[in-house]
Amino acid sequence: MKPSVLAAFAFLATLYIINPVEAANPDHIRRLLETNGCPGCNLSYANLRGTNLSYADLRRSNLSYADLSYANLSYADLRGADLRKANLFGANLRGTRR
Repeated sequence: MKPSVLAAFAFLATLYIINPVEAANPDHIRRLLETNGCPGCNLSYANLRGTNLSYADLRRSNLSYADLSYANLSYADLRGADLRKANLFGANLRGTRR
């Protein structure tokens, strides 16, 4: 491998390590699970697989990259929620407000 290519790779790898991924706030996850609501919360990258979130208040919450597969989101309020790249495979979305 040429030195310039190796140097470029090392530089990019350093940037990746220094710039951590924004992850879900543990307090927000706890609040959601205890109260069935967390409007405006950061739940990005959260593992909520199979969770019962029926009638949950998730307005304006960041759910990007969250694992919501097989979750029950029936009648949940998702207005303004960021669901980009969220895994919704098998999720129950009946009656959700979007």
